[in-house]
Amino acid sequence: MRARASKDGLTVRVIAGTHAALLAFDLADERRAGCLGFSIERTDVGTGDRRWLPNSLRFMGDPNPEWVTTARAPLQKFRWGDYTTEPGRLYRYRVVARYGAPSEILAQGVIAERPGGFDAIPGGVSLELRTEDNRNAATSIFFNRGAAASQAYVAKFGDNDPDDIPEALTWLSRGLEEGLVAFIAKADGPDFALHGCIYEFEKPTPIRALIQAQKRGAEVHIVYHARNGGKTAEENRHAIESLGVEFPTTPRTQGSAIMHNKYLVLLRKDAAGALRPIAVWTGGTNWTEGGIYGQLNVGHAVYDAAVAERYEAGFQVLAQDLSIDATQAKNDVITPTPLNRAALQHGTTPLFSPQNGLGMIDLYADICKTAKVLMVSAPFALHETIRAVLQSPTDGAMRFMLADKEGSYGEKGNIDKLNADPGNMAAVAKPFEGIKLADFQKRKLDRDRLMMDEGFHHAGIHIHSKIILADPFGADPVLVTGSANFSTNSTVANDSNVLVFRGDTAVADVYVADFMRMFEHYWFRSRRDAKLEANQIFALKDTDAWSEKYFTPGTREQRDRLAFLGLIT
Repeated sequence: MRARASKDGLTVRVIAGTHAALLAFDLADERRAGCLGFSIERTDVGTGDRRWLPNSLRFMGDPNPEWVTTARAPLQKFRWGDYTTEPGRLYRYRVVARYGAPSEILAQGVIAERPGGFDAIPGGVSLELRTEDNRNAATSIFFNRGAAASQAYVAKFGDNDPDDIPEALTWLSRGLEEGLVAFIAKADGPDFALHGCIYEFEKPTPIRALIQAQKRGAEVHIVYHARNGGKTAEENRHAIESLGVEFPTTPRTQGSAIMHNKYLVLLRKDAAGALRPIAVWTGGTNWTEGGIYGQLNVGHAVYDAAVAERYEAGFQVLAQDLSIDATQAKNDVITPTPLNRAALQHGTTPLFSPQNGLGMIDLYADICKTAKVLMVSAPFALHETIRAVLQSPTDGAMRFMLADKEGSYGEKGNIDKLNADPGNMAAVAKPFEGIKLADFQKRKLDRDRLMMDEGFHHAGIHIHSKIILADPFGADPVLVTGSANFSTNSTVANDSNVLVFRGDTAVADVYVADFMRMFEHYWFRSRRDAKLEANQIFALKDTDAWSEKYFTPGTREQRDRLAFLGLIT
């Protein structure tokens, strides 16, 4: 959901996902002089809870380095993220431009932070909006916390191993595993069926949920990866045997390099007693502990019969365990690839691989090329066609790129070349070492890596979501999401899938809010580490000079400000 309000030369725009909201600000020229930043108050309208959003920087004269809020340490940038929202809740945000000497702002902020002291900082712009709700069919999207939640984890659970704290596992899942189990629970009796294609059919919780669905009378049938190489096939068979699975399971042994899908189709009998697809759960989340508690992942349920019918057709193809040529031929018919972004229909378009050719890659590249504002999340090496677009001059566009490692951008040094363009911000998932959460996630992901049959192995804590999001702040966003990586093998050799959404602003809001949650974490970490190595100090500025770069034509900061305000179109 989106909202915008202006008062006295200050404009505020908020884009709310489910568990995250993005705030963008703008100041009229006459209000910039003397402004030392912005304070943000958030109220949960339902409960009345009021709080100042935190800041990661403070004035040098602030005596309390442990916990800093924007009341006494105003934000010296023109956007911020609130990553503590809950789905479907009504929030009121109040943003105040702060003026005066740092000591005056600090003293006023200390008073405002006391119980009942919020109004010690008066004025500002207020607006209300409701976060998107992943319990609603239209936005049934579940991002886990991923590895970036390190500091929040320690604050909540201490420096302890999540394996010893059940609530910590639930917190890390952040509704992802629960959303999958809830989707399975919709098969509530003999009128339902669940047909799935699961790469790593391993985690007991969703498998037991499938067993319960069968006991309720639902038909259940799973195709699982069973090619030789790695240990995935062995672990899948072990889970089927050890958990007492009795519903039909079909090993995918022929054709593709790997059966990389992670989807379930929900079917229901019509008046004539025939099973009809009504919904699909998909995304990039493997059914492993590393997939749910370690990597950044997303599960996405789509309640659209036409989309579900395509997935059911794909399931029926994979259940036959056909050769790669036969599979490609059928996929080209079931989900033909649009030639370019302009050819995409409004709504939701599924695409299956393997396909005969690189049409999917060409589509992704065109989406990236035509985007004025672009977000890309890539766990593995990007195809050279996509890299060529990202390495081209931005020409006024703004691109945010988040990869698992520098190698995803190509040869060594490419990330520095990307960041030399003021329209690019490219980051990698740098692990946070030295705490038990990091050890836990590395342990889970290292185990997953031993199971994998992919050539570009998982390693440690990293990004696993495959996302291309073009122009998320406008009226016609385009989103690519799913299990398929943006590579040749994923397109022509692996069984995989993506969904392409066009014009769905609510879905785009959920994705962009969580994308920026992860991106900001890793971008800030890399910048902080670079400054620490150079013995530079991270602190707020004492004058209004901080804002100059945000209004200087051609700077990265100016493009960033305009992008989040929705003014780059």
